[in-house]
Amino acid sequence: MGDPKFPSKHYNTPSHPWQKVRMEQESNLIHQYGLKNKKEIWRADTKVREMRRQARKLTANSGDNQAQKEKVLLLAKLNRLGMLEQDSALEDILRMSPENILDRRLQTQVYLQGLSSTVKQARQLIVHGHISVDGAVTRVPGMTVTRLQEKNIIYSPSSALNSDLHPVRPGAKAPAEDETIEEESPKEEPETEKADTPKEPENKETNNKEAKK
Repeated sequence: MGDPKFPSKHYNTPSHPWQKVRMEQESNLIHQYGLKNKKEIWRADTKVREMRRQARKLTANSGDNQAQKEKVLLLAKLNRLGMLEQDSALEDILRMSPENILDRRLQTQVYLQGLSSTVKQARQLIVHGHISVDGAVTRVPGMTVTRLQEKNIIYSPSSALNSDLHPVRPGAKAPAEDETIEEESPKEEPETEKADTPKEPENKETNNKEAKK
């Protein structure tokens, strides 16, 4: 059973620790979804494998009444979580990937709804208690958001981000320094070109001849 203070992990680690292709894919997912570490990817991958295993089992026992009931419940659950569409089948579950679960995380939904400028900032806002779901403050970035909860993700009532002028809020821009400098500095008047007065050419030879006469 184990000690409740040290619960067992709910994910399976890769079979081989050093695989270049897998490591590159995991690095891209961490950057794309702003994850803390690779454990969150392994947890999503484990859930997908469990769903695939259940879908293959239900497909093999398609003639059983109990299998039909479990099939309806499984598809309804995934539709409620936003991972599958309304008219999906068991074959769609076999085509699922960890991205389908990572897209439904609270951190990803906060970023997609425009409540944060970046995915990493979305995680920071959640951990600091600036995000509420269904009126309750939630501090778990990996929370799976349902279709109904997706519409009720807002800033918490006690958060300072409710103000439109908050600098951290997306869309709030402070005045640029270059613009203020240009407004304060007086405009330089264009220099007027001085009219060049034409000088009469001095003809020394004619002057000398007149002087001799």
